[in-house]
Amino acid sequence: MSEVPVIIEAAISPFRPDAPVLDLDTTGLDGKACVQAGASIIHHHHDTRMNLDEAITSWVKASAIMMEADPNVIMYPGIMGGRTGEEHMSHLVPLAETGALGMAPVDPGAPLPFDMGDDGFPQGHGYVWNSFSTSRKVAISMMERNVPLSIGVYEPLQLRWALACEANGKLPKGSMVKLYFGGKFSIYKIGEPALNFGLPPTKQALDMYLAMLEGSSLQWSVGLFGDSLLDSPVARYAVEKGGHLRVGIEDIASVTDATNVETVEAAVALATEVGRPIATPTQARAILAGNA
Repeated sequence: MSEVPVIIEAAISPFRPDAPVLDLDTTGLDGKACVQAGASIIHHHHDTRMNLDEAITSWVKASAIMMEADPNVIMYPGIMGGRTGEEHMSHLVPLAETGALGMAPVDPGAPLPFDMGDDGFPQGHGYVWNSFSTSRKVAISMMERNVPLSIGVYEPLQLRWALACEANGKLPKGSMVKLYFGGKFSIYKIGEPALNFGLPPTKQALDMYLAMLEGSSLQWSVGLFGDSLLDSPVARYAVEKGGHLRVGIEDIASVTDATNVETVEAAVALATEVGRPIATPTQARAILAGNA
């Protein structure tokens, strides 16, 4: 059993078009409460209707509220609006220069989830966001600013990207891979079935990723889009195998009524039951940097 403390991430923003936009204070206070409950990483979105300057100001102000719980909490944003990778990532360098950006999200070649049509066929455009070219630009700009990457792994291809970059010394120190599994439901149309990306949340699927990670020094966590991670077999198994957890209302598609804080508390309880301590934000930074 790993004795490394479990890093808990809370993805706290509802991520769907029909969701009410959380105001700045609500977002900040919710994130602060999650840190107090045991989270060391907070992922939160701004209102995507904002322009670049407005988005940066809003995100930094919400983050400042969260930092009242612990100044070392690691925070990172969602994407900007737009149709291109460059548009999606246009806020990262300005945020890094504020000093508030704890990680930069990069989803190299990430596929979109699809909703199911009334005729029984998956529907959607089938396009991929964040090309390898865009991901390269993000990685280089963040290496220059010593900001770690939060690398979204939706399919094995993204993990291959991360491992190739690691092998060639092209990842900022402290970067982390997030192994995302696909659930049954849409994160856009709540309660509706979906054709989500990736592997199902099973022990066998996690074992495949862990086989790929052999020899890597990257820390990893598990998340589940379109279902409840903590009600899946992969959550406990990940903790037993030395991994970390991503919880919060963004991913669970309202399949439970749990709040952000309640998902963090449940993750803390699971890790404690397995026998691993919970990482503080300071410990999380050290673990990710390889100094713990």
